[in-house]
Amino acid sequence: MSDLSNNLQIDTPENVLLDAEIAGFGTRCIAALVDYIIIFALLLIFNYLFSPLFRDSQRSSSLTVAIFVLLQFALITFYHLFFEFLWNGQTPGKRLLGLRVTQANGMPLTATGAIIRNLLRLFDFFPLFYAVGMISLFATRHTQRLGDLAARTIVIRERKNVTLENLKEDFTVQYRYISRLAPLPHYIQIDTLNGNDRQEVVSYLRRRQELRNADHVAGLLAQRIAARMNLNGDLDSLRVGPNAEIFLEQVARAFEIAEHGA
Repeated sequence: MSDLSNNLQIDTPENVLLDAEIAGFGTRCIAALVDYIIIFALLLIFNYLFSPLFRDSQRSSSLTVAIFVLLQFALITFYHLFFEFLWNGQTPGKRLLGLRVTQANGMPLTATGAIIRNLLRLFDFFPLFYAVGMISLFATRHTQRLGDLAARTIVIRERKNVTLENLKEDFTVQYRYISRLAPLPHYIQIDTLNGNDRQEVVSYLRRRQELRNADHVAGLLAQRIAARMNLNGDLDSLRVGPNAEIFLEQVARAFEIAEHGA
């Protein structure tokens, strides 16, 4: 786990450190407000549908009342649990705000975790107006309510993934070390590279600020790309300092020139 309150650090089996941004208090409150507005609207619909039966004393019965109460209870009790099962840790409010419930180790929400965190939701309303839940969100390091603490879950803000479709739409790269106006070295020839190579280079350059071990990743990627370009120089130099990122930026720029002619 990270020492920063707004980040969860995950050590993957490949020994790559990934950061997940913990959802803040305000964002979680807005998402919860959206969900409770939906619940309230559904309760009004139930009330509207059943009101003719309640007005007609002859048609009204204990069974009708029981069904009405049961529907209200099921909606209030299982709304969050249903959607978190259906959408893998998201409710309509969380989906709207780009949030998702995961296990505290960064893994997807489990069935047990979803059940525990939602069974304890009732206690967050004690003594009234979600008081316990508010205090817990403020007091805990990763903005967790009681259900999250018991189920060992957290709510994270999802980052938009770089997908093949996104890369096809936009290969734009923000260069740190090179200028678009400067000529490229003569050895930057991309004839032996393909679209997959370009996607890997662009993906790294666009995500490097998110990677804690960016230098290591850049070195490995630069050496692989250089080998595919049949460069016979000292590939070990790409592991040192910004050399790897400069090389990758030059490769990305070469693809731009080939595509746009400028």
